[in-house]
Amino acid sequence: MKNTFLILTLCALLISAGFTSCGVRGNSNNLLLFTGSYSAPDSAGIKVFGFDQTTGEITPVGGVSGVSNPSFIAVDADRRLVYAVGEDSGNASTANVLSYNEDASVMILEQSVVTGGGAPCHIALSPDKSRLFTANYMGGSVSAFALDSSGMIADTACVIQFHGIGTDSIRQSQPHLHQITFMPRTSTLLANDLGLDKIYMIDSPYVGQPVGEISVRPGSGPRHTAYHPGGNFAYTLTEISGEILVFDISGGNMKLVQTIAADTLGAQGSADIHLSPDGQYLYASNRLQGDGIAIFRVNDFSGTLTKAGYQSTGEHPRNFVISPNGKFVLVACRDTDSIEVYERNGHTGLLRYRYALHHPAPTCLVLAPRCPPLRAER
Repeated sequence: MKNTFLILTLCALLISAGFTSCGVRGNSNNLLLFTGSYSAPDSAGIKVFGFDQTTGEITPVGGVSGVSNPSFIAVDADRRLVYAVGEDSGNASTANVLSYNEDASVMILEQSVVTGGGAPCHIALSPDKSRLFTANYMGGSVSAFALDSSGMIADTACVIQFHGIGTDSIRQSQPHLHQITFMPRTSTLLANDLGLDKIYMIDSPYVGQPVGEISVRPGSGPRHTAYHPGGNFAYTLTEISGEILVFDISGGNMKLVQTIAADTLGAQGSADIHLSPDGQYLYASNRLQGDGIAIFRVNDFSGTLTKAGYQSTGEHPRNFVISPNGKFVLVACRDTDSIEVYERNGHTGLLRYRYALHHPAPTCLVLAPRCPPLRAER
């Protein structure tokens, strides 16, 4: 299988903006829930709710239109900014910056910038908040943007283009970048390529040729990666084979230590993966057949997984989020137009259904603290 890189632009990016975490200043239980969706630009595709992580109650706050298919979002609560993809094709593919006021009742679309790669499906803010990245699914690329000190996009996209053909002629006819994350305690960016069965390691301060790559089993389709809170283990969920790959990353590299099934039905639709805040349990969602969330116990020393249970959900649980206190799991069930709320047992890791909130085609859920202003309002 041939695989080459085309570096379209090489960009030196900005350094940290130096903000303090607003979690120290805000109410730790009264959170904001931001949601993304598949939606037309004239509808409120990005919505915001209040979420009480002690009771699990969700209350509507507001929303904003203007972005087509904002299927994935990231939030900078310090600067009260939302970054959202516009998952469309060609020049309609965008990275968007939205601002919101203190109670998030008003949101404003500040910027919309072309990504240079089709169908961006994931967006990530660098830990120092100076860089923004999108994974472009149909474009087979990663786009990087420099941010100014206010969090606005400062320049056009720097694009790393990947080439090649995977094993599955239908699902892997080209590169399909699906997620970008940052390895703990490093400046390394990981990019999951579902199309070529690779995980690329990129030096994030300077966007250029990847410094390394991990090849996974052909036909598996790596989709999303989550990290253990201790920083020593990474867990990659493969969409096509429905497996979780457990990596030891304690030495700064990725050493595969376990492969375990998350989808036992062969549905080829595994989607999202997260760990509980205490690192004791891991959760992975499956779609298309037997829709639900697989639950695993995490070994404290080796990071390996043991199956603990399975929770059925609504249709197409594309994304989910665990509350910071570990008490609730909120699930975006796209095809049943709902956000389902589950109470989590911290001892067993198992979930108990509480209720569902109507929400058209939800695709992304982000919890963020409510932040008092650091400075006078603009």
